Amino acid sequence: MRPKILIASYILWCIMNYSFVRADPLTPIHQPGYCSMRGNCGSGLIPLPCVANEEAALPDTSQFRELLVDTCGIEYRAGPVCCNSDQLDTLIDQVKKAENIIASCPACYHNFLQFWCSFTCSPDQSTFVNITAVDDSTPPAVSQVDYWVGENFGSQFYDSCKDIKFGSSNGFAMDFIGGGAKNWHEMITYMGRRRPFLGSPFQIDFPVMDDVPTNNISRYDADGKSCNDTDPAYRCACIDCEAVCPVLAPAPGAGVDCYIGSLTCWSFAMLMLYLSFVAIGLILLLARNKLVGRLTQRLLGINLLNRSDSRRFYERLALSEDDDQIDETLLDPDSTPRRYWLNSRLQNWFYYQGLFCARHPWLVIFTSFIFVSLASLGWSKFSLERDPINLWVSPSSNVLAEKKYFDDHFTPFYRTTQLFLVSETSDPITSGEHLESLFMLEDEIRSMKSDGSNYTLEDVCYHPTGDVCIVQSVTGYWQGDIDNFDPDNWEDELDDCASLPSLCLPEFQLPIKPEMVLGGYENQDFTKSKALIVTYVLQNSVDEGDIARATEWEKTLLEKILNHVNERPEWKGVRISYSTESSLEKELNKSSNTDIKTVIISYVVMFIYASIALGRLSSFNIRRLLIDSKFSLGVCGILIVIFSVSTAVGLFSFTGQKVTLIIAEVIPFLVLAVGVDNIFILCHEYARRSELGEDESIEERAAKTLGKMGPSILLSSLSETIAFGLGAFVTMPAVSSFAIVAAIAVFVDFILQVTCFVSCLVLDAYREKNNRIDCFPCVRIKAPEVLEKEGFLQHIIRHYYVPVILSRNVRYFVCFAFLGLFTIGLSLMPQVSLGLDQRIALPSDSYLVQYFNDMDQYFNVGPPVYFVVKGANLTEKEEQKKICGRFPTCREKSLANILEMERKRPAVSSIGQPASVWMDDFMLWLNPNIGCCRLKNQPLSGTMSKRSTQQIIKGELKKIFNRPDWELCGPYDDDEQCFNCLAENQISLDSIPEGQEFLDFYDLWIDMTPDDNCPLGGKASYGDAIVSNHQDVTIEASHFRTYHTPLRNQEQFIFAHAAAKRIAREMSEELDLEIFPYSVFYVFFEQYSYIVSMALQILGLAIISIFIVTSSLLGSLRCGLIVMSVVIMILIDVVGVMTLWNISLNAVSLVNLVICVGISVEFCCHIARGYMVAAGSQEERAGKSMIDVGSSVFCGITLTKFAGVIVLAFTRSKIFEIYYFRM
Repeated sequence: MRPKILIASYILWCIMNYSFVRADPLTPIHQPGYCSMRGNCGSGLIPLPCVANEEAALPDTSQFRELLVDTCGIEYRAGPVCCNSDQLDTLIDQVKKAENIIASCPACYHNFLQFWCSFTCSPDQSTFVNITAVDDSTPPAVSQVDYWVGENFGSQFYDSCKDIKFGSSNGFAMDFIGGGAKNWHEMITYMGRRRPFLGSPFQIDFPVMDDVPTNNISRYDADGKSCNDTDPAYRCACIDCEAVCPVLAPAPGAGVDCYIGSLTCWSFAMLMLYLSFVAIGLILLLARNKLVGRLTQRLLGINLLNRSDSRRFYERLALSEDDDQIDETLLDPDSTPRRYWLNSRLQNWFYYQGLFCARHPWLVIFTSFIFVSLASLGWSKFSLERDPINLWVSPSSNVLAEKKYFDDHFTPFYRTTQLFLVSETSDPITSGEHLESLFMLEDEIRSMKSDGSNYTLEDVCYHPTGDVCIVQSVTGYWQGDIDNFDPDNWEDELDDCASLPSLCLPEFQLPIKPEMVLGGYENQDFTKSKALIVTYVLQNSVDEGDIARATEWEKTLLEKILNHVNERPEWKGVRISYSTESSLEKELNKSSNTDIKTVIISYVVMFIYASIALGRLSSFNIRRLLIDSKFSLGVCGILIVIFSVSTAVGLFSFTGQKVTLIIAEVIPFLVLAVGVDNIFILCHEYARRSELGEDESIEERAAKTLGKMGPSILLSSLSETIAFGLGAFVTMPAVSSFAIVAAIAVFVDFILQVTCFVSCLVLDAYREKNNRIDCFPCVRIKAPEVLEKEGFLQHIIRHYYVPVILSRNVRYFVCFAFLGLFTIGLSLMPQVSLGLDQRIALPSDSYLVQYFNDMDQYFNVGPPVYFVVKGANLTEKEEQKKICGRFPTCREKSLANILEMERKRPAVSSIGQPASVWMDDFMLWLNPNIGCCRLKNQPLSGTMSKRSTQQIIKGELKKIFNRPDWELCGPYDDDEQCFNCLAENQISLDSIPEGQEFLDFYDLWIDMTPDDNCPLGGKASYGDAIVSNHQDVTIEASHFRTYHTPLRNQEQFIFAHAAAKRIAREMSEELDLEIFPYSVFYVFFEQYSYIVSMALQILGLAIISIFIVTSSLLGSLRCGLIVMSVVIMILIDVVGVMTLWNISLNAVSLVNLVICVGISVEFCCHIARGYMVAAGSQEERAGKSMIDVGSSVFCGITLTKFAGVIVLAFTRSKIFEIYYFRM
C-alpha cells in the first residue's frame, strides 16, 4: 500500500509542475519601452487597469501631453507612455486627495507624484511592475500586481513625508497616507492595500528587499527629493522636516542626576556627615577613658581628665532662688524665681488673675459664655468653600488670571462625559455583538431627556459645525448609524478607518484618532482592543444657566443609565466605568459626608478619654471613685476647646470668608491637642499641691497653680499662635485660612483655659471637698478619706524611665540615634514627591476610582494644551512671520517651528503631538493648488469682468462691491464660474493678504466646515480659537493647540505644567510676543511650582518665631535654641517618613506639617520650662521636669491623640487614612 501512495504523489507533483511550466505568464515581456498594463477594463463601479504587455504609446492629444507634464513632471514632455487619458484623470483625482494633506512639503508631494506616475504611466513600466492576478472579466482586468521598489527611492520617499503635520487634527500626514508607518516599506505596503473607494482599487504588493527579482525585472530606484533639498522649490519647512530645523538650547534641568554608587550625592553627603559626628563623639568618649587620658597626657601634654574648669562653659539655667533645696518639688508654691525678671512678673500676673477667677467663678464663666456667644454670631454668615479654585489657587495667581482670560476670550474648556468599556475576560472588547450594543447604548443616551426640563444631548453638547454633537466613539467610523454597520465585514472596516481616520469622518467631520476611542491594542491591531472609549463633549460656559442645564443632564444620565449599565445582560463580561463633569465634586462631597461620621467618632473617643484620664485612682472604693472622678471637669475642658473653635470660626465667618473642609476637620484636632495638654498640666499641678497638705484655701491653691503653670501655658500658646499667624501671609487660600483660624482658636483656647477653666477647676474642687458625686453635684455621699498616692504613670517615669534615659551611656546612644534619624530624614527629604492624586480624595468605593484606573491604563492621549498669543496683530505680515511655519520666509524660530522642535524632545517638553497652527492651515486654504478657496464670479449681481477679477486678486476685493459678501464655490461648481482667491501658482508668504483683506478671507475660512473635498476649513477646528476685531482690523487673541504626552501620575502633571511655562516664556522672549500656556489642569498644579518655597517660608517663620518667644520667656538663648533644634529634628523626621510612606507634599500635608510644629512646641516648651525653674544639677533638673511635667504632657497629648487617630484607621476615605491617620 505504501509504494502505491508514493507513486500517486509523485505523479500528482509532476502534473502540477507541468501545469505551472506550461501556464502563460501575465506579463511575459519585462524590458524598457514595454508596459504591463494600460487603459481601463472591468465591469465594476471602479475601473481597473487592462492587461497590456505591449510597447508604450505616444499620447494621442496635445492636451493629454500637457496635462501629463503638469501632473507628473517634465520627464514626460516627450516619448511614449503606458497610460491613457482616462487613467491620467483617475490618477489626478486620487493624488488631489493627498495634496491637501502633503502639499505643504514640496519634496514629499513630488515623490508621491513620482511614485504613482511611474507606476501608472512610465514607459518602462514592465521592468518593475509584474501582474500576478486578473479577474474574470472580458477583457481581463488587473486585480493584483507586484511593484518592485528599491531602497534608495523608498527611503527618500518615506524620509521626505514622515514628519509632515496635518495641523487641524494635531496629527501626522503619515497617519493618512501610510497608516502611521515606521519605515518606507510599511508606508508603500499600506498604500497598495486593496480598499475600493478608500485606497487602491486592486492589490499592489511590494516584494521585500530580500526577494530577488527574476525575468529581467528590476527595482524602481530612481532618485527622489529630500525634504532638505538644496533646490528651494522642493525644500520643506522646519515644521515638516526635522533636517532643516535649528537646534534648540538645552532645556534647564535636563542634566543627569548625581549618584555615588546606588546613593544620590545628597544622601551620600548626609551619610558622611553622620559618620563624622559619630567619629567625633567616639573620640570625645574615648578621651574620657582613664587609660586613653593618661596616654594623651603623656604623648600630647593635654590633661583630659581634669574637668575642674569645665563648668565655665555652661550657663546656670535654674531660675529658683535656693539651689540647695534639692528635695523640693519642681513647682514648690513657696519658691520665688529671682534670676529672670520677666518670669517673675508673669507668675505674679497669673497668680492674681487666678485668684480673681477662683473667687468669682460664676462671673468669669458667665463672661466667657457671653464672649463666646457674641463671637459665634458670625456663624450666621457661615458657608463652606467647595470650589477647588478658591481653595488651592491664590487670587493673585498668574495662572488664574490666564484661565480667566482664556474663558472670556475663547470659551471655557469643554465639559466631558466619558465611558470606558473594558473586557474582563481574555477576549478583546471589539466584537460585532459589543459594537452593536454600543450603537444602541449611544442611541439611548442621545434620546434621553433630563428630569425636570427635558434637555437632550443636542441641547447641552458641543457642536462647532452646527447641530452635530461631538461624540468621540468607535461608532463614529460608521457615522454613529447602526444601519451603516456591517456585522460580517466590520473588522476590515474598523481596521481601515482606524488606520486612515480621514476617510471615515464622523458626522462632526473631524478625524477620530484610534487612540481616542480604542485602548489596550498592540502593534496597530485595532480589532484586538481591550477597551472601547466613548467621550461626549458638552458645551461649557461662564453662564450659570448653561452650567445648570448641563449639570441636570449629567445627573439624569447617571441616575437613569450609567449607574445601572453594568447590570445589563448584553454587557456581561464587560466592565463599564464612567464619569461626568460634575461627578468629581459630587463624590468629593460624598467623601466629606462619610468623613464627618468618622471624625465625630474620633472626637468622641478623645473627649471620653480626656474626661476619664483627668481623674486620679486613689482608691478602689466605689464611693471614693465617684467623688474623685473628674469627668465633668474634663467635659468642661472639652467644651472650652469646642468654644474656642466656635469663636474662631465665628470671627472668621463674620468677615465674609468661607470656611474650608480643612478648617472643619483639622482645627479641632489641633486645638484639642494643645488644649487638653494644658488642662492636664493644670489639673495635675493642682493635685500635686493638694498632696502637699499645706493649709491654704482652694482659691489660694488654684491661684498658685495658675501662677506656676501660667507662664508655661503662655509660652506654648504664644509660640503656636505666632507660628500659625505667620501662615496667614501664604498666598494659598486653604493654607492661609487654616493658619488664621488656627491662630485665633489657639489664642482663644489659651484665654479660656487661664480664666474659665480655672473657675471650673475651683468649682470642681469644692464639689470634691464636699463629697459630692461627679456629674451629679447635688448628690452628697460619705466616702473614705483620700489616700495620697503617686500616679501610676508618674511612678513609672520616676523609678524606671528617668534613671535609664539620664544614664551616661543611654544619653549618648539616644543622641547618636536621633542624630542618625535626623540625617536619614535629611537624606530622604529631597525625594518627597509633590501632588495630590484625586483618587486619594475619593471614598474607596467610589465609581470614579475605577474610572481613573481605566483612564491611566487605556487612554493614551495627554490633555490638550493651548499656547495663547495676546495682542499680536496677525493681519500684519511681520507678525505672521513670527507664527507660521509652512513657508521659507517664516522666521526660523517661529512659534510653529519652536513647538515642533519641542515636540521632538518630549522628555523635556512633555509635548506629544504636532501643534494645530491655524495660520498655516489658513494659508494652505488660500493656496490655489489646493482648490479650497474659490470664489464665484457673481457674488452679488451682474457679470464679473476680467478687470474686476484682477482687482480682487490685487486685494481690492472690498472696493469693488463695497462689502466682502463673497460666496465660495463648491466642489461641483463649474470651474468657469469660479476663480481662485489668490492668483499665484505657488503660494508664498508675500502673497498672503493683510489688513482688512486678511479678515475678509478669514471670515470665509472660519465659516467653512471641513469635508472630504477640503479638510482645511476652519470652522470645526478653529471656530473658537481666534478672536478677530473687524473694527480695529486686528486679531486680538488666538490659541495654538497641541497635546501633552500621556500623563499618568502627579509628577508628570507637575513637570508638564513647568515645561509649558518654560516654552511659553522662551517663545515670548524670542518672538517679542505675549504668550502663555493654558490647560485645564494648570490652575491646580501651579501651587507645586512654589509649594516647596512656601513650605520653607511658613515652617521657617514658625520655627524662628518659636525660638524668639521661647528664648524671651525662658530667658535663655541656649534653651530656646535647643527647643528650636528639637522641633526642626521632629519636622525633618516626619518629612523623611513621608518619603518612605509615599506621602506627597501638598496643601493637606503642608497643613499637617504646620500642626506638627505646633504639637512639637507643646511637647517641648513645658518640659523646657520645667527644667529652667528646677533646682539641682543638670541631671536632677531634667529628671524632675520629666517626672512632674512629662507625665502630664504624655497623658494630655500623646494618649489623647493616639486614641483619636486610631479611629481614623476605619475611614473609607483615603485622604483621611493617609494624611490624618498614617501621617
